[in-house]
Amino acid sequence: MMNRLQRAWQALRGYEAAKDTRSSSAWRPSGSSATAEVGAAAVTIARRARDAVRNDPYAARIVDLWSGNLVGAGITTRWPDAAHSDAWRRWAESTECDAERTLDLYGLQALITRAAVESGECFVRFLPERPTARNPIGLRLQVLESDFLDASRDSFVGEDATIQGIHLDPVGRPKGYWLYRQHPGQTWFMPNMPGASAYVPARDVLHIYRKRRPGQLRDVSWLAPVLLRLRDLGDYEAALLMKAKIEACLAIVSSGAGEDALTGSAAGLLKDSEGRTVEALEPGMILHREGPGSIEVVNPSGGGSHSAFARRALEASAVGTGLTYDQVSGDLTQANYSSLRAGKIEFRRLCEQIQYGMLIPMLVRPIAERFHAQGALAGLWAPDFPDGVSHMPPAHEMIDPLKDTVALIAQVRAGFVPQPEATGAFGYDFRAVVEMIREANALLDEAGISLDTDPRRVAKTGVAQDPAQMAAIEIAATGAASPARQNAQQQG
Repeated sequence: MMNRLQRAWQALRGYEAAKDTRSSSAWRPSGSSATAEVGAAAVTIARRARDAVRNDPYAARIVDLWSGNLVGAGITTRWPDAAHSDAWRRWAESTECDAERTLDLYGLQALITRAAVESGECFVRFLPERPTARNPIGLRLQVLESDFLDASRDSFVGEDATIQGIHLDPVGRPKGYWLYRQHPGQTWFMPNMPGASAYVPARDVLHIYRKRRPGQLRDVSWLAPVLLRLRDLGDYEAALLMKAKIEACLAIVSSGAGEDALTGSAAGLLKDSEGRTVEALEPGMILHREGPGSIEVVNPSGGGSHSAFARRALEASAVGTGLTYDQVSGDLTQANYSSLRAGKIEFRRLCEQIQYGMLIPMLVRPIAERFHAQGALAGLWAPDFPDGVSHMPPAHEMIDPLKDTVALIAQVRAGFVPQPEATGAFGYDFRAVVEMIREANALLDEAGISLDTDPRRVAKTGVAQDPAQMAAIEIAATGAASPARQNAQQQG
């Protein structure tokens, strides 16, 4: 028994990170679960993060960057039939989907993403109502900040548990949420809305957060790893600004003999031209004092640059929030095509991971499913969820459009990338694109217009396509080829 304990201890001590040294003796991390650690810190971190976003330009920039890149103009949903598509367009592209009637669905997506980045989590509540022409399914979405969760609710009844306001079944799946009827930090109270929390079934609530550990029920602000660093940078820059102001205080002190020179309580005090005592310097001041006649120049010495420290702080802040230095700082002086592309590749992979791992399964797809269910109840379509529904995140802009387009064409022609995937990279649905191209070609043929960008008529090299293909185009457009085309096709 002793030998086994000794071997286990030796194995543990074999890892440097497990040894207690002078530098690591104070390192005593907690062994709490992910939910326990979040619950103890979420409120404080959220408040500090919101304060940073209000007052720190870099924190505000980080939230804007994540919202702009994850959602952009919106994650669109493509339906395979006209009934869903028409109802979705009327509902999602108007403010009728918003409980507050101020944003459309894509504006709500951006708002929810901002809240999740800033506070760590966000809630969306489904509010059914009477169907209308602009809201044919009778559904509105209410966006709630993380503060609406009553995290003080903890109980265990039978096999069910309520942890930090989230009611769980035996396997840990949420069954309901305890939500305040109004924001607990509100300075006024709306009538007929008491401050106590109410239980809302999970089917009527979407909980959007980034799950980083197994069993994690909540999350903290994405700014948590960098909040103190950003605050230190702000304090450091404020101190440097004060130092620079002092260094700019070039002044002249004129000393002149008088009756009370160097005697009495006012001896040696600096005064302005009106005789008032001066306790703080300003640039360009001319001061007077009693004493032997002389002229002195006050010129504080300058200090060094802080750019190196600021750059390191911003680099760490960018890494800690999953962004690149040029995104957070806006500094492109040392960037080139290769460095920008390398940084954006990693960033785009992370964006896709969050889009397909958080936003689509936790927000976009459940809204589409509830939309369909509400429409089925209204008799607009069959109850079964249709096949072929897709969700398209916004496209990432190309760093160098010419180079990137040439590379993409080569990948498609070689078969490395299917053409529908290449089309999806620009935020479009391939079937919709094919239909748009068909309609555009029909309009051009009907008008007798031939563009040099039409690959049916002009080859990649700029030469007209062969007569056989041109005749096939005319047959497809008019049903019969012209005599000239028929002769050319026979000769060919």
